[in-house]
Amino acid sequence: MDWIEQRLFELRDESAEYRTFNARVVATADPATMLGVRVPRLRRLAKEILRSPDRAAFLEVLPHTYYEEYLLHAFVLNEEKEPETAETRLRAFLPFVDNWAVCDALVPKAFRKLAPERLEELSRKWMASEHEYTKRFGISLLMRYLLPDGFRPEHLLWAQEADDGRYYIEMMVGWYVAEALVTQEASVLPFLEAKTLPVKTERMAIQKALDSRRIAPRMKEHLRELRSTL
Repeated sequence: MDWIEQRLFELRDESAEYRTFNARVVATADPATMLGVRVPRLRRLAKEILRSPDRAAFLEVLPHTYYEEYLLHAFVLNEEKEPETAETRLRAFLPFVDNWAVCDALVPKAFRKLAPERLEELSRKWMASEHEYTKRFGISLLMRYLLPDGFRPEHLLWAQEADDGRYYIEMMVGWYVAEALVTQEASVLPFLEAKTLPVKTERMAIQKALDSRRIAPRMKEHLRELRSTL
């Protein structure tokens, strides 16, 4: 895998400001592991890896040394064609994920082939993990693969149960609820009005909805009123 590391060093941004900014935004990743390669360049390198005979080997070498290698890993894994292979790769990879950026980069295309019942099963399994970013990924499955057509009201309760008070879990639950509100108002609005979520998470969900361009002004006004009562 030496050529991949060499390419990363070639592609790194010479500006120290970018590495500093990235470290601040990602927060939980070790700044010492950040080379400062911008995401568009990483995506182009991922395409090189996908075309190379080293594709499978790269996905099997864990742990990685650099933050950017983990992002590359996510981008390459996303292109797996078979759901079973993607799931196997994810099981090996998720325990090493230590930040929201790599976690949220994981959107395997192969999972689009899965039935809603199987996606629910995987989501529940990963949401039950004690590992913060495995749990975050499990919640993300509800948002990315089961909205809007696979939605069931029970999913809101699953996300609520997964909320363990850790910041990046709270943020994902809030994000999911806000996204669900766009297309599932009949279920999500009463859920928010019942104040079932912890106050901090509910505030996050409302703020995400207020930031959305897909939420109507009248609904946003109602959400502001709801927030004032928390």
